[in-house]
Amino acid sequence: MKDKTDQIVKASISVFVKKGYLGATTKEIAAKADVAEVTLYRKFKTKQNLFEYSVRNITEDRINAVLDFSEDIGTLDFFRQLLDNRLLVISKNIKVVRMLISESINGNLPSNLRFTFVIFNSVSQAIKKYFEINNIDLDYQAYSKIIGGILLGYAILPNEKKYHSMNLKEKNSYLDKYLQIIV
Repeated sequence: MKDKTDQIVKASISVFVKKGYLGATTKEIAAKADVAEVTLYRKFKTKQNLFEYSVRNITEDRINAVLDFSEDIGTLDFFRQLLDNRLLVISKNIKVVRMLISESINGNLPSNLRFTFVIFNSVSQAIKKYFEINNIDLDYQAYSKIIGGILLGYAILPNEKKYHSMNLKEKNSYLDKYLQIIV
């Protein structure tokens, strides 16, 4: 039963990336997943439920992963880990991320799935928590906007090399450019 769900989710991502939320049909997703359309509805009830499940399956766990950081980590290392985590997720899922940004801008998604909101919220929570633990009296929302801008810029502007394909030296060099601005 689980592999049918996985088949459907994989097919749905492919179709949603290609056609967007509004352009995708459950019939097309079912055909790509090689399942009956009724199977898709039995598992997810609606196209929106399938979309939300598929998107969360890719982004949510990975986006929120860095929230458990060590309390004794320095500020520079905290921002390095935060950027590294988010850039890895975005880089590995760039087509999905771009589709989510497009659908968000076009107003086709509920607010809890608008990628700009999801990114800003997760970054903001992490920075707020870090600042509170370390008694840092700075505007965490301003830092969240700066980092959110860096991440959105990475997602929508052309990149010579995918972040997840860079070696450690290249990643550090890439991060250092932005960390100079932040810290």
